[in-house]
Amino acid sequence: MHPTISIITAHGRENLPVEKDERLIDLLNRHNVPWSAVAIYSVPRSGGAPVLSSCLDLMLSEFTDCSELLIYYNRNINPALFATNVFKVLDSPQPTKHATEYFYQMLDNDRSRAKIFLKKLSQEECQSIVADRVAEVVKNNLPAGSRLVVGVSGGGDSNALLYSLSRITGHDLSIHPIIIKGIPEWDKGVPRAQELCDKYGLNLTVMEEEEVRALLHMPEDSRSLIACFEDEFKGDDFEFVGTLLVRLALAHHARRLGTSYICTGLNLEDVLCEGVFRVSTGLKPASIPMRAIGDINLLFPLWLCPKRIIDGCFPKYSLDNYEARFPSFSLGRNLYYSVVYALQSQFPGFAEQLAQGFSDLSVQDPVRYVFDEELGFHVERHIPRELRDRFLHMLGRDVSPVTE
Repeated sequence: MHPTISIITAHGRENLPVEKDERLIDLLNRHNVPWSAVAIYSVPRSGGAPVLSSCLDLMLSEFTDCSELLIYYNRNINPALFATNVFKVLDSPQPTKHATEYFYQMLDNDRSRAKIFLKKLSQEECQSIVADRVAEVVKNNLPAGSRLVVGVSGGGDSNALLYSLSRITGHDLSIHPIIIKGIPEWDKGVPRAQELCDKYGLNLTVMEEEEVRALLHMPEDSRSLIACFEDEFKGDDFEFVGTLLVRLALAHHARRLGTSYICTGLNLEDVLCEGVFRVSTGLKPASIPMRAIGDINLLFPLWLCPKRIIDGCFPKYSLDNYEARFPSFSLGRNLYYSVVYALQSQFPGFAEQLAQGFSDLSVQDPVRYVFDEELGFHVERHIPRELRDRFLHMLGRDVSPVTE
């Protein structure tokens, strides 16, 4: 016989229903009760004062000497205030054409009340939402008549970005899309990227792997870029180097066109992941939505656009991109994205607020980048000699022996 389970807050008391053969931690997870937020006391069947217990791993059937578990929230907050299990559905004007959905939250501080809404969105609504936000970012950050080099992959984000840029009015903009090759995931996106650019009447520049290698001053090698990386950084994700390669390629193309403006499809969750990583490792937020790196200005037009809404713009392209993805094994990448998605899901609306906060801080005290003569590109901070030598060794440069 299992004990009665009671969750107790300063706002009231509630019994939690129990399922057969579950651990206490499973019960808490099922009811969205954070284990770190509670103190658990067991009430002896024989009577007496409740006892603080260490029992998260125990099966409920193992509490043979306990009549009740008292689970106290350790702050005087109302944990049900932001619960997403109670919400109002807001339908789309096109109810037969739902593409996606997104949770929104309305806070009423005067009444200490939060309302949750699940907004159903058609493809057209998603396109309108993303286009409006992209237009606002561009008009606030780029002079009219600018040339903008756009990094594309052929996925849903690229489609939504190009669509939105092409819809901007009253602010002349010359769009120059580019895709780089060098790893299988990128190479698979070239046909889709070409199809996109044809659709929007844009000329796509395809940078072959040999050109990418030349940007890094790498010697000719029969091995692929990703093979060179994996030989030197076993177990790490190539995406960390991939983002550098994309930036260098876009900057190179921008200089050839005589412009300083480039952009990529960094979205809301990407911005939050980067911000959480930086702050949690003692770094200040990097500039958002515009980042000056040397003579190049890197813009993030999608920085306040959630991925779910971006996917709703062109679902087929998003699906193609998902099916072509490779697994990430980096603990850091997995951790920070998981934290961001958990926060975004549990507290609708807070993700946008946090991203705006990162942006405000980044503008107040921008990160400064300096050109590293040895590496050949701008860096934010000192690169330790051992890591520097490993990177140079990956590039095929002559370096001092790397010590373990």
